[in-house]
Amino acid sequence: MPAGRHIVFATVGSLGDLFPFLAVGQALAARGHRVTVATHPVHREPIERAGLVFADASGMPEPDDREAFTAKAFHPWRGPAFVVRDFAAADVRASYAKLAPLCDTVDVLVTSTLAFAGQILGETLEAAGRLRWLSAVLAPASFLSAYDMPATGLAALDRLFHATPARGRLLQRLSRRVTRGWTAPVRAFRRELGLSPESPRGDPFHRGQFAPGGTLALFPALLGAPQPDWPPHATQCGFARYVQPHTLDPALAEFLRAGPPPIVFSLGSTAVHANASFLHESLAAAVALGCRAVLFTGSPAMRERLPRELPEGIACVEYAPHAAVFPQAAAVVHHGGVGTSAEALHAGVPSLVVPHGFDQHDNAARLQRLGVAGVLAATRYRRDAAAAGLGGLLDPAHASRARTVAGWLKEADGAAAAADVIEHVGSSG
Repeated sequence: MPAGRHIVFATVGSLGDLFPFLAVGQALAARGHRVTVATHPVHREPIERAGLVFADASGMPEPDDREAFTAKAFHPWRGPAFVVRDFAAADVRASYAKLAPLCDTVDVLVTSTLAFAGQILGETLEAAGRLRWLSAVLAPASFLSAYDMPATGLAALDRLFHATPARGRLLQRLSRRVTRGWTAPVRAFRRELGLSPESPRGDPFHRGQFAPGGTLALFPALLGAPQPDWPPHATQCGFARYVQPHTLDPALAEFLRAGPPPIVFSLGSTAVHANASFLHESLAAAVALGCRAVLFTGSPAMRERLPRELPEGIACVEYAPHAAVFPQAAAVVHHGGVGTSAEALHAGVPSLVVPHGFDQHDNAARLQRLGVAGVLAATRYRRDAAAAGLGGLLDPAHASRARTVAGWLKEADGAAAAADVIEHVGSSG
């Protein structure tokens, strides 16, 4: 693709949903292309810090009460419907109005799973010959493959539907039936535009999200290998890791140097607000094990829930780049978001995964099958259970296995591979 083309990434979600596109965007910008990331206004700063152009593509206001919003999003039964229907799908009209003018200058549009307005624009504008459209997924669960069904965190359900592809297809149908109402606002808006309620590929939350021209699978085969029922023209690129420019806080850097590798506790930028007891229980687990620890609080409000004076050997930070901290850890306790999982894998340290929702249960199961993680349900996350799970992971065998898996990933560059696909598609348009 000739240099100077305009590529737009339309994405919806948290920092974990944003960072892979920053990595691919930087790879494209280094090749001379103009890259815009269209998403929520709250993400303006990290996008511009990455050297890319921010575009507001959401009409949703930021929640007044972040903790209440996150509690709704991670509710074990109602959370997914809230995020898809009441957050992403409800925003489709406003998002379309903001994205449409931007698309007048776009050569390649790349959309994520919940970027419903971007999917509509990709479908219609590619048909009109005005741009090329690609979709992207960040984790294996997004493909909902009958041959590799996502784990749900419910052991009985997983045993029943994971036995054969035929049973997997039954679960696919049940899933589509249960979630159909979640995208009702998208179908209604499509009718307003004079389009069929669903794309020719189906529901926008399922097969309809995938662009006919190709899908970028931004995770490696060791996490989820290609399956016969993946959408046509899917390309497995590997993790697109966004390694942030960073200077560690001097106090944290000194703490990491001052003693044995600590246990790092992090629920990412979102899930930490859904589990008020996580930090307390983590602190108690580290003390019970006699281990040093770093607690990621996510916000000043969450820090205030902890004692002002922490026990010796315990450090607290609101946030620090995972790529800078995880390699210095003995183990990482995290929620199983695919971005955090990728950093733990690359760091070569074992994980205790505490999934809270969405694809996290499936990512946790995949890390466990790799032999680099244990899994503890969020509802069972108490100091004794956490200490027991970590005690089993801190042995040399788990550390050795984690380093082996990290070695397999060492030479991979998912961002460059994805940039290659985008360039190829752009040059054939």
